[in-house]
Amino acid sequence: MARVYNFSAGPSCLPEAVLQRCAAEMLDCNGSGQSVMEMSHRSKEYQAIFDHTEAMIRELMNIPENYKVLFLQGGASTQFAMLPLNLMNGSGKADFVITGQWATKAYKEAARYGEAHEVASSKDKTFSYIPKLDPATFDPEADYFHICMNNTIYGTKFHTLPDTGNVPLVADISSCIMS
Repeated sequence: MARVYNFSAGPSCLPEAVLQRCAAEMLDCNGSGQSVMEMSHRSKEYQAIFDHTEAMIRELMNIPENYKVLFLQGGASTQFAMLPLNLMNGSGKADFVITGQWATKAYKEAARYGEAHEVASSKDKTFSYIPKLDPATFDPEADYFHICMNNTIYGTKFHTLPDTGNVPLVADISSCIMS
């Protein structure tokens, strides 16, 4: 079989050795006699995988012990709902920089729960640039300020984080993290 090179946004090519190990362990994960997909999430075998995964993430990203590493299900849409449900609890307002599909989805979801304010957008040119930010448009009463750091679909990225003053910055960095 000829290997295909994938240069698209999203998942990339994995080393063949990794794929071969995954294939071998599909039927017998770490000598347990079962696939990881068949393991109870309460088993000692699965807990060992979970603990090792967390330890490796902490090491790769230099995450100190006083921070939690969260493994959350639900994908981006669930995360977009979690933001206003958990953070939009003071003024009921949030600021957004709209730089693509994911920022737009986060903005629309926040608007269901409170006042979502678009402080800047690059929609006018099909999200082909990161818009200049004017702090005068930021709401100092906002519960949070949201950006999508890396817009893989459009090839744009924030290279520095905006100064949002005392307003907490929420950055969707899912396309930056460990990539």
